This record gives sequence, C-alpha cells and structure tokens, in this order.
Amino acid sequence: MSLPNNTVALTDIIASAKNFIQFIQSKIKLLGLLIVLGGVLGLVYYFITSPKYQATATFIVEEKSSGSGLAGMAGQLGFDISSLTGGNAGLFDGDNILEIIKSRNIIESVLLSKVDIADSTNNKTLADLYYETSGLKNKLEGKSKELANLNFSSIKTDAAHTILQDSVLYMMIEKINKDNLNVQRTNKKGSIISISTNSASPQFSKLFSERLLNETSEMYIKIKVGNLSSNINRLQNKADSLQALLNRTSYQSAALNTFDANEAYKSSAVPEEMSQRDKLVLNTLYAEVVKNVEILRISLINQKPIIQVLDLPKFPLVNQQKSFLLIELIGILAGLVIGLLYLLLAYTGNNKS
Repeated sequence: MSLPNNTVALTDIIASAKNFIQFIQSKIKLLGLLIVLGGVLGLVYYFITSPKYQATATFIVEEKSSGSGLAGMAGQLGFDISSLTGGNAGLFDGDNILEIIKSRNIIESVLLSKVDIADSTNNKTLADLYYETSGLKNKLEGKSKELANLNFSSIKTDAAHTILQDSVLYMMIEKINKDNLNVQRTNKKGSIISISTNSASPQFSKLFSERLLNETSEMYIKIKVGNLSSNINRLQNKADSLQALLNRTSYQSAALNTFDANEAYKSSAVPEEMSQRDKLVLNTLYAEVVKNVEILRISLINQKPIIQVLDLPKFPLVNQQKSFLLIELIGILAGLVIGLLYLLLAYTGNNKS
C-alpha cells in the first residue's frame, strides 16, 4: 500500500532531523560565536545600566466631616455654614490626588529643598543631586559651559529662576515622572496611596519620597481648610470691631446717664435712651458674630483631614537592578536561540536550492 503524495513519513522526519543536527555540528563554531556574543552583550548591558534604588512611602488620608449634626445646629441658630466651609471635597476625589502629587509645583518645591537641612553651610539641593546622578549632567554638559556649571543651590521656590535653570528643572520633572516616580493606590478600591522613587542614588530616592509625601500633605490640608480658615479670620475681625464699638458705646451711655433729671427737661434723657438702644443692637450683633465664629471653629476641627503615614523608606535600600547571573543567562540564551534560528533558515535555504 503506497502513501498519499501529501503524507510525510516518520522516517523522512527522522532523516531530516539527523541532517539538521549534522548541519549544526558543521556550523558549531558559528553557533558558539553567537552564544559568546550574547553573553558579551549581556555583560555590557549590566555595566552600562545604572543601579536602581527604590524607596517607597505609603500613607492614608482620614477624612473628617462637619456632619449633619453640626449643620443642623447651625441652621437652627440661623446660620448657614455650607457657604463658608469651602467646596474642596471633590478636589481629591478619585485619582485626582495622584495627579496632584505628580504636579510640577509640588515636585519642583521638593527638588529645590536642601539635601541636608540641618547643615546651614551646605546648600546642595535635591535638584543638584539628581542632575549629577541621573546622567542628565553628562548628557547636557557638552552643549555649553553654563550647563556644565549649572547648580540650583542659589534659588528658592518662590524666587524667579533663570531661563536655563527653569528649562533644566522642567526636563528633570518630566524625566522623574516618566522614569523615576510611581504614584498609585495599593488597590483600586482602597484609600492607601504609595509613592515609590527609584534612582541611581539611594539618598535621592529616600529623601524625594519622604519630602514629596510631606509637601502633598501640607498642600492637601491647606486646600481643604484654607477657605474655612480665611472665613473664620474675617468673622473674628468683624467681632473685634463690634467689640471695640460696643465698648465705646458703653462708656458713652455711662456719661449720658442722668439719675435725677428735672421733669421740665425730660428731653435731656433722649441722648441716653438712644445710646442704650445702640448698645443693645451692638450687643446683639456681637453675640451673633461670636456665636458664628465658634461654630466655624468647631467645623474647622471636624473638617481638618489627618494624613496618616503608614510606612517610610529606611536605609539600606535594595538595588532593584537585575542580578549579573540573570542578565548573563538571558544573553546566552538569546544568542543560542538566534543562532539556532539562523542555522534553521540557512539549512532550509540549502535544501530548497
């Protein structure tokens, strides 16, 4: 019984495999060369890649609310606190806080902080440290002398920057957001947020993560309670003004008081009566304003969020760079696979010809 023309016999497959193995043996030097080349490329990759030290800080925001009880009490007293407590609740809803942490304003403020705050003689900033260790200085210093000597120790966060300083800071912020910074929630439905920084400098990674958390916390609290605090100050100034006016009216009333006015001159008591009336009105207004100030102060206490730090990075930081043996193994295997594929294509081409 003969086999169909489109059927491949097992003996043919075995014969082809033997021929391919013999072909590989004839090209064993070429295959070995490709394997060695893969190992060399892995070695080169290991030494040209910078170490990556990762520092992670995690925190949780505990929201406080004035609650319906306080709002109801204020409504019964004839005062609506909803217009004065601020409308910032939605600002940090969802993933907005993740974008705020990565904003240029916050990152720039952290970069311009001193590396060693306790040492008044050392003005080196985190921007200087990142510029030197990230490879950005080596990349830019050949373009101009100013870039080679650029430093950020002389500028402040609220001071004007030179065009060159501002441009390089912008490059740093873009590079940090792209390559070095990872801000995320630990789970999609959770409220725990982690800030991870990886860089070639363990000192930069640790300080940047810690200070980014602190800067975000300060901004968060400032925005949440800032409007309410300004309204408290405004009402307190009004209360102080009313108190001063009430004191003057009290002295005026005492000066106009007549104990035994002559019946024929009853009109002399009119100024005293008017002064008493003004005093009563001022006293009522003063009491209302003071009451409202105290209600807002209670609301401020209840609305102020608590930033609870769960974890801060500590030395020594772990180098996240892949191990030398793993990179070498990947390089050797890559050389072997590429070599076998090349020989397979060459063997197929020879058979067709």
